[in-house]
Amino acid sequence: MEGDMADTVQIPRSEYDRLLEKEIRFRQVSDNVTDLQSAGKLQQGVTKRLGELAAIVESSDDVILSKDLNGIITSWNAAATRLFGYSADEMIGTSILKLIPEDLLDDEKLIISKIRAGQRVEHFETIRLTKSGKRLEVSVTVSPVKDEHGTVIGASKILRDVSGRKRIEQSLLQAEKIAATGRMAATIAHEINNPLEAVVNLLYLLRPMITDPDGISYLTAAESELGRVSHIAKQTLGYYREHASAGPTSLSEIVQHAITIYEPRCASVGITIEKHLASTQQIVLRRGEMMQVISNLIANSIYAMPHGGVLSISVDDNCEVADGISLTIQDTGTGIEPEHLPRVFDAFFTTRSTIGTGIGLFVAKQFVEGHGGQIGIESRHEGEDHGTTVRITLPHVTAYEVAQSSSELPK
Repeated sequence: MEGDMADTVQIPRSEYDRLLEKEIRFRQVSDNVTDLQSAGKLQQGVTKRLGELAAIVESSDDVILSKDLNGIITSWNAAATRLFGYSADEMIGTSILKLIPEDLLDDEKLIISKIRAGQRVEHFETIRLTKSGKRLEVSVTVSPVKDEHGTVIGASKILRDVSGRKRIEQSLLQAEKIAATGRMAATIAHEINNPLEAVVNLLYLLRPMITDPDGISYLTAAESELGRVSHIAKQTLGYYREHASAGPTSLSEIVQHAITIYEPRCASVGITIEKHLASTQQIVLRRGEMMQVISNLIANSIYAMPHGGVLSISVDDNCEVADGISLTIQDTGTGIEPEHLPRVFDAFFTTRSTIGTGIGLFVAKQFVEGHGGQIGIESRHEGEDHGTTVRITLPHVTAYEVAQSSSELPK
């Protein structure tokens, strides 16, 4: 027992306390190092995640931007630059109102009020402006951005260009309207055609009974006008029903046939027809479709010259399309107002207050482009040289000839 007591080392109390305090500090430092290591790993994870999110935003096909509650843009991705034409440097720090048409500024006030209330705006369809001033139809989704205390400090916006979708929807709607119009027109034309043939037959039987020169003249005029009505009825039926294959046809011959039909009507209102049918080429056409196009253009010119004028029609081999044919129909009529010109080929657009369906030029454009050709219109509403010029160009080898050649190739 005494030997054991002799071997025991006695440590002063003050030294013991000092060593214990040192041990505690060591352990605290170790814990802090561990915490720092954990925090560092956490920070690395957060940084990596933020980088991934930034890459997703930057590579998105949709416009993604953010703004504060005053509408000042705070971020701008690459898709926004592609769509609107502004770089990030040009837009960050500027007002979102730069993209909004003046007539729609109230929309932004409504959006900001909803964001301040913590509400989300989803798929709001509106108009936005590009750097060039072009108006785009867009769909916008706006979400509030909150800080760590839940206070709304701004908004994030996802914007998508829906102009293409809108055009497709409008085209489908027009197609449905045209189909309905075609069915109705075909029904009416069919019902008119039967009594029309009866009247024509009655006039034929009446002719031998008329001996007075004036009576014969009136009878001839009546037969001519009925012939024109009959042609229109058949044209209407043809527009809806015609699916016949195309064949080699002279465009000059089709034009001459149309002129023959409309000559009496032109003469009755004092319109002089000047024609220059120089082309003799035979190209593969759908005759009924091209007759519909030419008839519509001539009828439009007659309508534009109620007090007379000059109608010039030419068919020429010399045109911008290599080995092609050009058809030009020009009148000295009232012309088309500049604001209406961009819409003349739209379905159901018409400037006539009483008559006109608004599908004539639309259908003409479809028929011409279906042949692989082009149609354009120029017009002057004021001045001494007022009038309208329509130019059609058709290739020597039309789309229907190409289709026929492809179908005849050995399988």
